[in-house]
Amino acid sequence: MDHRAPDRAVLTGERGEDMNCYDCPGTPGPAVAVCIRCGAALCRTHVHESHPPTQDISGTGRASHEKPARHITCGACRAAETS
Repeated sequence: MDHRAPDRAVLTGERGEDMNCYDCPGTPGPAVAVCIRCGAALCRTHVHESHPPTQDISGTGRASHEKPARHITCGACRAAETS
């Protein structure tokens, strides 16, 4: 499942400047999310959101949680995870 980030979110850098998407070639696109794997800032076009099941090691087995976690990645990291 692929969801896009909402229009209203724009990331701001440490100096108060808007961050641009790392994957936008040639033109700056405002970033709305950050890849959890590599830390690249991403715009709505380049962000990939999935919801893998969340599991913890509990006692002698694993416990799955009812609600899956949000998993935000860039295209390169998503390709690496699914290859």
